[in-house]
Amino acid sequence: MEVPLEVISWLRRKYPKPKVDPEWLSQCFEYVVTELNPSSMDETNRHVQTQLLASDLRDSMLPGTGAPSNIAELDNAFLAGPVLVQILAITDIGHSAFSLQTTRQTRIDKADLAGLAEAEGDSEEEDANSIPKYPRGMLRFELSDGSQTFPAIEYRRIKDLELGVTPLGYKVILSFNLALSS
Repeated sequence: MEVPLEVISWLRRKYPKPKVDPEWLSQCFEYVVTELNPSSMDETNRHVQTQLLASDLRDSMLPGTGAPSNIAELDNAFLAGPVLVQILAITDIGHSAFSLQTTRQTRIDKADLAGLAEAEGDSEEEDANSIPKYPRGMLRFELSDGSQTFPAIEYRRIKDLELGVTPLGYKVILSFNLALSS
């Protein structure tokens, strides 16, 4: 199905790098039009955006159109935004592995207890079964533009990203110039 130029232009303005794969976009547009039946072009754009942000960038983007080639192998690189990337891995490097593992085990135990209490119909206090948050230090990421994977570390705390809450595959727009070094 032919994708209207209006949709293509909107996507290019909103997500200039990497470039959306035309074949993926055609299939996505066909799905949106036939299954979701949008009533306006704005609604169509929102549905296409939702599908794009839910997709794996390896499937929806053209290789080599995002970050500079071989960015993971460079000692120093300069990444000019905006570039859409997805989080493949997230780790807190500001706390010890032991501390993170202890929190992880506590979270698993509390989740199991909460599930058991729910199954038995117990109405214990919410605080008693609340699942603890991971301690927050500095986050390290593995990011991908769909064709390359590269490491990143937050320079300042990004409040919307949290270990144990932010799902893998979460999309982030790097909308600034960024110096990368290994």
